[in-house]
Amino acid sequence: MQPGLAERLSAIVPFRYLPRIELESLVEDSEARSYRPGESLVRQGDERSDEVFVLLSGSAESVDLSRSPPFRVGVIDAGSYFGERSCLLGAPRQFEVRALAESEALAVPGPRFLRLLSESRSFAQGFGTKLREGLGLFEAFDRFNAEVQSGVAAGHIEIRRLAELYKALEPALHPLASEPGRIDWGALAYAVRRLPENVTRSFVFLLTDNLPTVYAKVELLFPFVPTEARHRFVYEMMSGKDMVLVRDGISDLLDFVTCLCLFAVEARKIRYRLNHPDLLLALARSGAPAGGGHPGAAPGLPGEGLEGLPFDEEEKAELRRLWPERPGERVREIVFHRQAYSVDVRKQVNNYNSRLAERWASEVGEAAESLVGARPSDLPEAFEVHIVSSNAHSVSNCLSPYLGSMRGEILRWAEGRGLRLPGWAEPDDELYHLARPWLEAFPGRRREAAEAEAAAGILRLPETVTTGIQVQLVDLARAAGMGRPGLLVNIDFAFGEQAEEIMRSLLLLFGRNVRSINVLGKAGALAGARGDVLVPTAFIEQANDAFRPLPGEPGGLEGTSSRLGAALLGRGVAEGPLLTVGGTLLQNRAMLQFYRRIWGCVGIEMEGIWYLRAILEAEELGVLRPGALRRFLYYVSDLPLEAGQRLSERMGPLEGIPPLYAITREVLSGISHSAA
Repeated sequence: MQPGLAERLSAIVPFRYLPRIELESLVEDSEARSYRPGESLVRQGDERSDEVFVLLSGSAESVDLSRSPPFRVGVIDAGSYFGERSCLLGAPRQFEVRALAESEALAVPGPRFLRLLSESRSFAQGFGTKLREGLGLFEAFDRFNAEVQSGVAAGHIEIRRLAELYKALEPALHPLASEPGRIDWGALAYAVRRLPENVTRSFVFLLTDNLPTVYAKVELLFPFVPTEARHRFVYEMMSGKDMVLVRDGISDLLDFVTCLCLFAVEARKIRYRLNHPDLLLALARSGAPAGGGHPGAAPGLPGEGLEGLPFDEEEKAELRRLWPERPGERVREIVFHRQAYSVDVRKQVNNYNSRLAERWASEVGEAAESLVGARPSDLPEAFEVHIVSSNAHSVSNCLSPYLGSMRGEILRWAEGRGLRLPGWAEPDDELYHLARPWLEAFPGRRREAAEAEAAAGILRLPETVTTGIQVQLVDLARAAGMGRPGLLVNIDFAFGEQAEEIMRSLLLLFGRNVRSINVLGKAGALAGARGDVLVPTAFIEQANDAFRPLPGEPGGLEGTSSRLGAALLGRGVAEGPLLTVGGTLLQNRAMLQFYRRIWGCVGIEMEGIWYLRAILEAEELGVLRPGALRRFLYYVSDLPLEAGQRLSERMGPLEGIPPLYAITREVLSGISHSAA
């Protein structure tokens, strides 16, 4: 080690935050190099180099050699470091770096630098501040969000302009966004399943967070438009115009417009594929509805309508998966539509009617009174209320006596149809997996199941168009395995920022009777495999890097991780911070690696910090009693950093069901054993 290198390094932020022994170790593992004027430190486009350079003396310039003539990007002075992007993101060198004078630099090997980030929180935070603020790592996100906010304020969002800003994000889940010659079928399937079924023939979307009074009976006025994989209330007001009810906050609106941008980007590629007069004529003939879709149109030909179109067999198979019925007609709509979308936004202002979350909470309160015989505000002090945010089926399945009583019949029915799968570690998980197709095959059994649930103290609230959140109330005095006075309020997943308003409303409703808040969700993991479990120790809000730790044991209950590990042998259980993102598509590899390396995040999700904010607020205001347990548990549904993964692919039963029910049982067991 050259004498004095550690001292010289300690004068540079963020290295000055390291103890001397760590500085000396870092210097020992690195290489000091000298450069003559004009000599290259970094080669543009180099994919093998991952070293981080600290310029100790002299100066250097970064040059973009891809431009003619070469363009000087900037000058690097002594006391600066560079090369961290390639190390952090695994990307090729963006620019050439050449010495301008006699210079000295310390070359830190990439793996050693990443180890330093994971071992020293002080160094990581100092490094991250410069990377985010000084180098503009998230400028594309800022521009996109500013455009959306401006559109919301103006009442109109221009999708064609927004789609270009969307592509600049380089979304991790849309890797082929900027490749015009390659259709990203995985990303396209993701968007199609989350947009209204009539997206290929609609031109105008009216997004509103509250039904206009004149449309109070909306279901009697307009046809409902389904969305396969996103719970939305969409109504076709007239041909080509949909009204979309978006949830409180900005998250649901962001999700809709980003999915629409994705669809527009990929639909344009399909349209360009057919940009020839002969192809348009063939498309009009084969894709037109039977009998002709307009005056003079050729009669619709039999079959799926893909004959003669410039798609290979694999691409035709993708189109059939997207639109099983007459895919050629959908292609025709895409081509002649030209993605001329108009999005009008009507956010409520000066609205003195009850907000949606307040109306929803009133419905929950009335149902709770009918179930346990007392208004929420009049419950005895010892009466326990446990809030669970999960889904519409796992909690009730675990508590329902009906499925257990029908186990033999369900398994025999599935066996006869070849539906049983080997490999279930927990027999009940197979039962829950098979219950849905069995109930679909025998609709009359649903009434029996509902009657059995009612007898066991399980009440399902009728779904309304207010929030899109289904609710189940469970009288713990009658529920299997509980057997003491209390109420379990199980709500379906909220969406992004909506979670804060929903949780706040529930905590105001049940107040100091709340003994536990339990959030069971699905998340993307930054390492591991689908079906793993994440136990958060903190949440980070992406918008402003607000860090909110979860006090006490991870997940709020001692031994959670070890119990889940024992219940899910062969699967990973990871503890660490989770990043709450603004939208599923509002993330790219640079951003994910930033939070993985700098903040130590183990995964991403959309609601955690919003739930936690409402909980902490209620504690500070005295609405929630001190010591109320909070449990946050997530199962991994996707791996956004894994190259080639298709988020649109559904999880297999043996991937998703065991972790979902393992975290459900963990929470129900905790509620069962908590002291009154």
